[in-house]
Amino acid sequence: MSKENNETIIELKAVTKRYGFGDAESYALHNFDLTVKRGEFIMIMGPSGCGKTTLLNIIGLLDKPTSGEYLLNGKNVEKIPSRRKAHFRAKEIGFIFQNFNLIPNLSVIENVSLPLIYSGHHKTRRLRKADDILEHFHLREREYYMPYQLSGGQQQRVAIARSLISDPSIILADEPTGNLDSRSSHIIMEELRDIHAQGNTIIMVTHNPALTTYATRVINMLDGEIDTDIKTVADSDLPRPGDPEKISVRILSKKRPVELEVDSQTKVVVSGEHVTIGKGVSKKQIADIKKSSNDDKKADKSKKKEQKTRKIVKKTDKKSKDEKKES
Repeated sequence: MSKENNETIIELKAVTKRYGFGDAESYALHNFDLTVKRGEFIMIMGPSGCGKTTLLNIIGLLDKPTSGEYLLNGKNVEKIPSRRKAHFRAKEIGFIFQNFNLIPNLSVIENVSLPLIYSGHHKTRRLRKADDILEHFHLREREYYMPYQLSGGQQQRVAIARSLISDPSIILADEPTGNLDSRSSHIIMEELRDIHAQGNTIIMVTHNPALTTYATRVINMLDGEIDTDIKTVADSDLPRPGDPEKISVRILSKKRPVELEVDSQTKVVVSGEHVTIGKGVSKKQIADIKKSSNDDKKADKSKKKEQKTRKIVKKTDKKSKDEKKES
């Protein structure tokens, strides 16, 4: 599968999904057009019944449109054999659901490894890979728990781990934070942010406008059509698979801390008050550090001056008291 930047991976042309006949006829999607670039994080919003979940089901090859054309990696889905569709869905598309959809009589590690059965992996390899991904989500100590023994946030993290076990390039999330409290929602969204930063494409349905800050594109739907479509990140700035991961570095010293964002291949060496930065950091970041260092020096001088003034005042007060006693 090609992983080129700005590559169009999903294209819907005049897609319609119709239910019922005659007077009972209704449209979940109506002449729906959508183009998705690799590396986008798309948030889809809109009132209940506007076609959001239907759209995800069609993109995820779980449903078929009544009419229109769906191109996946440039190929018409209608012409792809059912068996190949199933293989592509198992390998390249990860699903995250609002209700977690964990199998209650399977342990956490068995739930996570489940998609690998359809890829033909041996049981030992399945469990080893599930163990590795659960460690990433800090759930290794609970891998033999049953789903009912986990909190809602932990169950959703297990569901995300399961969606990633096959290394999919497309993640479809249907209200993944809908049943969670604000703290658990924040943890889940930070996990999705990390997944997106690795170059994965995420299409997420939500009713929570506060979550749109994580998106590179926000689509509002109404009556089976796109009402508004706003991009917050240019296509050229979308993450690509294999790009160095961006990390935040906070350098703590006796004085004021310095914060900067670098990629995972950048070396940051701190020795006393001196900061040495490897290749990959912009001139602005270096200038910020120098400015911070200068500000620290100024603050230090000001502090020393203040301490000196306090000593003089203290000495003067003491002298005044001694003179009063003598008189």
